[in-house]
Amino acid sequence: MLTVIGLGNERGDLTLSALKALKNADRIYVKNGGAALADLAEEKIGFEECELSAEELIGAARQKEVCYCVGGSALSDKTACALMREAGVYAIDCCSYKTLSDEELVKKERFSFQDFLYILKRLRAPDGCPWDRAQTHGSIRINMIEEAYELVDAIDLDDPEKMCEEAGDVLMQAVFHALIEEERGRFGTDDVISGVSKKLVTRHTHVFGGDSAKGADGALSVWDKNKMTEKHQTTYSDAVNDVPECFPALLRAQKIVKRTAKGGWNFQSAENCEKMFGEGAAALSTAVGSGDREEMQGAFGELLMSLAHTAYMLGVDGEQALLDAVKKTAARYTEWEKLVLADGKDVHALSPEERSAYCKKAEENVFKA
Repeated sequence: MLTVIGLGNERGDLTLSALKALKNADRIYVKNGGAALADLAEEKIGFEECELSAEELIGAARQKEVCYCVGGSALSDKTACALMREAGVYAIDCCSYKTLSDEELVKKERFSFQDFLYILKRLRAPDGCPWDRAQTHGSIRINMIEEAYELVDAIDLDDPEKMCEEAGDVLMQAVFHALIEEERGRFGTDDVISGVSKKLVTRHTHVFGGDSAKGADGALSVWDKNKMTEKHQTTYSDAVNDVPECFPALLRAQKIVKRTAKGGWNFQSAENCEKMFGEGAAALSTAVGSGDREEMQGAFGELLMSLAHTAYMLGVDGEQALLDAVKKTAARYTEWEKLVLADGKDVHALSPEERSAYCKKAEENVFKA
């Protein structure tokens, strides 16, 4: 008989059923036992530290009682997960998770986070889903971006059902990437959860440490200070250059403006912003007059950057402001076209006066709504 045991994460995690199985075993193999090794020693349980394949362990268990033990949860080990799908294998997880059969999963209505991890590991297994097994970081990279945007859209709509669904999809993408790395032996889901938990503690020193903070702004200041320390950012330039290049352009511009302002490069006054915008508009006008496309693009970029500075000064989210304006433009155009077509006219054959009149009527209808 073969028993798979997740030894738990701390001393004292071993359950009575795990101890009973260990004491009845003929051979005990342990992989990455961690803190649980002290428990085994205290119980005078002999074991071999080694790494065997699922096939080798199944072979060894044909004639003897064998226990295969791993530190932490049994779900954190690929070999353990493979063994738990074999008939006749008994699993004990001292991290309190009972492995479910495929049939039980089909019937289950409510799932835990451990169920979720197991399902994804099951899909990546040799007898799992061919598509899931074939995926790499690169092949599903765009999925994370799409799912994040869909969650943001659900938040904007204040749709709880959609938010719940999309949050799950974002979580799935994050865990999928962690599982790919777990299979490579570089880090796993436990490391991801441990890392973000540690970050929450070390950056909230006004809660878990000796710092103090007044209000949300004070708390954010403490967070930023600790973040720079953790990332070994000794200058504000380090923080400025740490803004991801894959961010949407306006969002990246806002992040950089915010970080340069914190670093003393603060132009945030109404006079300065008006001056920057005026100079930018004049430079763009000159570039347009020259007809030089490269010069026009550069001047247009500088003008947009001046608007990012202005948004920061006003406390406006430029990205959201533009999205709101885009939404209004789409609504106005939709209403405009509807009015034109309702009168049996061609949108391309309107006189300037007709176009203007329809625009005014569309504007009134949209704002009235």
